[in-house]
Amino acid sequence: MNAVRDDIASNKIMTVITSGSFGEGLEMRGSDLDMMFVLKAVEVYEDVIPRFNPNKTYFSMERDDVKTGFTQLKLEYCTCTCQDAFKYCELHNGTYFLSSERIKQKYRTKEGHIHGPCISDKNDNIDLAMCFHCKTWISPAVQWVTRSYQISNFHSMWNFHMEPHTLYVNDVEKILKSNSLVYANVSLNHCPKLVKSDIFINAITHSVLCQQSSIKYMYTPYMSKWCSGHAQLIPVDSANSNNKYRYKQYRSCLCTLLQNVYHDVAAGWLMVASLFYKTKQYNKAVHISMYSISKLTPEKLYHDMTMSDINYQSLKLQLFKKRILIDMPKIMLVDFIGFCVNSKLIPDELQIFVSNGQTSFPSTSYAHFLNFLCHYHLENDSQCHDSFQDLQLVIKEHYLITEKREGAAYILLNVALQLLAISSRMTYECCSTY
Repeated sequence: MNAVRDDIASNKIMTVITSGSFGEGLEMRGSDLDMMFVLKAVEVYEDVIPRFNPNKTYFSMERDDVKTGFTQLKLEYCTCTCQDAFKYCELHNGTYFLSSERIKQKYRTKEGHIHGPCISDKNDNIDLAMCFHCKTWISPAVQWVTRSYQISNFHSMWNFHMEPHTLYVNDVEKILKSNSLVYANVSLNHCPKLVKSDIFINAITHSVLCQQSSIKYMYTPYMSKWCSGHAQLIPVDSANSNNKYRYKQYRSCLCTLLQNVYHDVAAGWLMVASLFYKTKQYNKAVHISMYSISKLTPEKLYHDMTMSDINYQSLKLQLFKKRILIDMPKIMLVDFIGFCVNSKLIPDELQIFVSNGQTSFPSTSYAHFLNFLCHYHLENDSQCHDSFQDLQLVIKEHYLITEKREGAAYILLNVALQLLAISSRMTYECCSTY
């Protein structure tokens, strides 16, 4: 999945590579996510001058008077369209050398900070390294050419037979516990110079051209997540607007959301229900949210959970049905529902909570909260109180709610309590008037 995600995130400007231990398939406790962004417009060489391309900027390596493992990059050629390269170099004795500090300052975000050779996010979960590519093996690394062959021979000595379902279940449990996988998926939204539409276009291109169906369908969850984020930025007012443009926007948003239901069992449909709620189609929103709730059964999986016997048995049953791993999200996974900044689909009652950044809620609590809002506006007092009690219950029982999302669930409960208090006060005032 790392390769698929990197493939989608890469574009004409840069190649994205998940590196470090997670890129090698390992995840150490407390380790962060290392990612490399290789700029395609720049090329580095040591001794052999590459075939000249006037559209590229070239640096040569100079390792004299530098520590082992380091090099100085000397600017040899700069394209006419990329004169900014001089801004990221320092002049020494009439020669321009690349400044690592200036490059990092260019790509550092407001919340990020410099962490050695990398740029880290504010929580130190992701380390981003801006890189240049040398297409030939440099002299200190020539011995690495035969290393992969030696390692493969070493591993061939340790082949053990494992039952297929055991390996499969262990893989699923590992994915659910992986914080780095969550950070990697989120990093798609923070790739510098990455045009968001490139993600969708790349996913479509690779899924069409790929010959192996097992790999082809690995692009589907990323396309689904992209649709979820993209639909939130489409302005919608009403499904029954007399304005042709606004109605077209509504239809566009709905069509996009119908493509966002493939990365989990409920969050995608709940985003569709949010659209109906925002356009005051409360009955439709209730039907969709109830459908989502019907999918939120105890055997479902969610991030950072501790798997029980029922989860193991359910996974073995899916294996018996010959379900492939990439089908699991839309069958078994309960993802959180996330709203981006300036989202057009988040309920007005929650708008204040996304003013400072992206906000996410557990799908179970959000589904009951959305039901509560719909019945509240429909003035269905009995169903409104039932939905409120259901919301209380799923939070109390931590039903499909990870500990990290528990605070967000209580936000929903607090908002519902405030609305009930307002409703009770208005009812009391009306009775007093009469």
